[in-house]
Amino acid sequence: MSTPKSSIRKKLAERPTLTSTPSPSGIKEKAKSKKKFAGSTSAVPQKQVPVVKPQPQQQSKELPSWDDFVKDTTNVQWVCGVEYFKFAPFGPDKWQSFAKPGMVVEIPNYKKPSTYWPATIVGFAGYDALVEYVKVDEKKSDKYVCWIPFCSNVPKPLGYCFTNKILLRPVSEKDQKDQKFLEKTFNRLVSQNLPTVELKHWETCLNELNSTGARFSCNELVEALDKLDCSRSRMGLITVTLGNRIHIQYFGLSDDDEGFWFSQQSEHVHKMGWSHAVGIEVEGARPELVYPLPIPSEFPAVPKGVKIRKNDMFEMRHPVHLHKICAAYVVKPLRHGYFVAGTDWTREDEYVNIVMHVTSDYVLPINFCNKHGINLDVPKKDAKEMVKFSWRKYLEEVECIPLELSAIKKETPKFTNGCKLEAVDLKEPTRLGPATVIKVCGHLLQIHFDGYPRSDAESFQWVSANSPDIYPACYSKYVGHKLACKPDLPNPVDSFDFAFEGPSAST
Repeated sequence: MSTPKSSIRKKLAERPTLTSTPSPSGIKEKAKSKKKFAGSTSAVPQKQVPVVKPQPQQQSKELPSWDDFVKDTTNVQWVCGVEYFKFAPFGPDKWQSFAKPGMVVEIPNYKKPSTYWPATIVGFAGYDALVEYVKVDEKKSDKYVCWIPFCSNVPKPLGYCFTNKILLRPVSEKDQKDQKFLEKTFNRLVSQNLPTVELKHWETCLNELNSTGARFSCNELVEALDKLDCSRSRMGLITVTLGNRIHIQYFGLSDDDEGFWFSQQSEHVHKMGWSHAVGIEVEGARPELVYPLPIPSEFPAVPKGVKIRKNDMFEMRHPVHLHKICAAYVVKPLRHGYFVAGTDWTREDEYVNIVMHVTSDYVLPINFCNKHGINLDVPKKDAKEMVKFSWRKYLEEVECIPLELSAIKKETPKFTNGCKLEAVDLKEPTRLGPATVIKVCGHLLQIHFDGYPRSDAESFQWVSANSPDIYPACYSKYVGHKLACKPDLPNPVDSFDFAFEGPSAST
């Protein structure tokens, strides 16, 4: 395609990138749906739009992906926005200024990938962008839309192909016939000063991804929760980092031990010396190593008025049975706001001790379950389930008092029932797959891992809305991790709350 080089170069030089120019007022984001289950701020079409064959991905077509889910563009309203996730790349602070509907990028022509053509970003589903190829003739041209991985090397800034002498070729065969129309279309786009991606867009995406894994580095010695006994820590070596995921090879176990995967921001992974500072046992410690004491500022702050006393009772996500919230108590207070928490001692087959911090999102005040309509795993009496459980009566009976947590405030999340995301299965931490938010209870989310029957209680887990183990859709593609399965199609029933029908509970 021939263009007046001097005029185009001048226009390209004057054209701002996304970082220097806000979205122009001439581009209006499409109206939001009256019912947006996920509350996403991304502009997406609410009517079904025919989606052409997706752009070629680095991943095999046979691998599970979100492609079938977003092929029906009305499903996008169920996908959580990137800004919902505290620890995700770009997260709540950067995404909306980095990825804007209305941006114009140059992407491969899906009919002939060796050529490119400009496209306008219509909206987002996690880290994927829905784009519409620019029409040469608004009246005659056909409409072509497709999904591309936005955080990748696929989108190029407007003018990239001209600068690098890459052929521009419209998708529509009708548009390829009139050379003058092609030149006018390209000149029109350049002259409008439309926002586009940076020249180093992919480098920016990689840097942001790496920033989520800055707490620990590969080959670093750490102290982590001992998978054999949650009441102590074990020394280990970080052998692999992937996004914000780290693999720790424990010391002091058999040579064929597979280690364990954590997130960089996990509350159960710490710098060396943490165990001694807090006051717990550390296994696998090597006597020839020096263990520095962490400075006080490295510990989570404990709000004034919070006191941790032995036998204080509270509610907590079960450390092993992650689909349950159970009664728990303080086994032993430690230092810096930490304590050994024990699950209900009347359930001997499920009894577990674990080290927790009083500000943990999984340490909950008594009656949290009653307030949010959750089935609390109540204590047993005479080896039988208590039909009507009252914390007030039970505390009087066992002569304990509640753990004082009123000074610890939790933020209300943006998540809503039915919205879609990706999550790590903490029971099988190598598995990263699509999940559905079934229930939002304060700062806690009950999620169901797609691909499993909902009759299976183990397919549900309670996670914090601030958990580093949940991610936006297409995060797996961003980091190069295999998605465990295809996401289940939306179920409108998930978007409604139902009356609590569990065992009665009173204060």
